[in-house]
Amino acid sequence: MAIEAVVFDLGGVLEIVDDAVWPLAWTHRWAGELGMTVEEWTDRMAAYDLAGAVSEAVTRSAYKAGLGLSDAEVAVMFDDLWDRYCGRLDTELMAYVEGLAPSYRLAILSNSSDGARREEEKRFGLSRLFDPIIYSHEVGLAKPDPRIYDLTTQRLGTAPDKVAYLDDVPENVDAARAGGWHAVLHEDTPTSIAALEALLHR
Repeated sequence: MAIEAVVFDLGGVLEIVDDAVWPLAWTHRWAGELGMTVEEWTDRMAAYDLAGAVSEAVTRSAYKAGLGLSDAEVAVMFDDLWDRYCGRLDTELMAYVEGLAPSYRLAILSNSSDGARREEEKRFGLSRLFDPIIYSHEVGLAKPDPRIYDLTTQRLGTAPDKVAYLDDVPENVDAARAGGWHAVLHEDTPTSIAALEALLHR
């Protein structure tokens, strides 16, 4: 069947960012700014469980209390955190997406943290091109859970075999394929564009 919708991951795909690197770099920077070692930072924050779908407000409050910060200090720290989290747009890939917009339904499926929609929309205006934009923290499901692909298909209003998908995590690609999507593993932008073009015009 012909492809009707193209779905993109954000971090590591549409956004150039290394999720394996930036959190530790952020911690090192702000531990240094506050005159403490990373070990001291870790010890202070050990009392706070910030794993899973914790709200941004709870996260900010934990850092304020754990590190003894003012509201202003927390705000500056989190401005830097969001800059690192969002990275920068892959302009080559976005130019390609712009060209798809007249012919295909475009969507985003992202594993995310509370606040991501606000920050990414503010920086990149994603809603101009993409609908739906599905964030894991908002729907209570995360890739590679098969249910989040089913939910995305439902919101697109199409059949799984009419969906093309680009993600940089092999497990997420495998799960999408298992759900009937035509999924491509993103390794570099030119290769991904060529692979999507092959799917769209076969």
